[in-house]
Amino acid sequence: MKIEDWIAPENIGFIALGVVIGAIALVGVEAACDADLAARAQSSSILPTGAPVKAPRIDEELLRCATIPIEQADDPKCRALWAEQRRKFFAPPAEPAGDAPKPLDMFPSAPHAPEKPAVTTAPKSSPTPKSSQKTKSE
Repeated sequence: MKIEDWIAPENIGFIALGVVIGAIALVGVEAACDADLAARAQSSSILPTGAPVKAPRIDEELLRCATIPIEQADDPKCRALWAEQRRKFFAPPAEPAGDAPKPLDMFPSAPHAPEKPAVTTAPKSSPTPKSSQKTKSE
């Protein structure tokens, strides 16, 4: 089919309708994107920001040890500092204090499971099923 057949006088109405529908769809998508951007900008300005977090200060000696060249990596002060940092990082968690709040019960209406499951014992020997089928040799 040639392009001249598409632009025939009897098809001009369909072509114009397609152009109008495409333009309306394009305007609708653009309006939806603008509304989304405006809503995001408005909601981000309304939400309160949290208080600034006070980060612990980095020890100057730790910072010095982190930036020393590889040739000086055997510095005894740095080795002792790294060992202390590893001990702090890998230390087991501290036990909760006696006045610590109870853990949150996520499902208060669900029955609580027992602390330790009851010990059940299986029978020492289970009966073996008897074969009721006869072999071909019999």
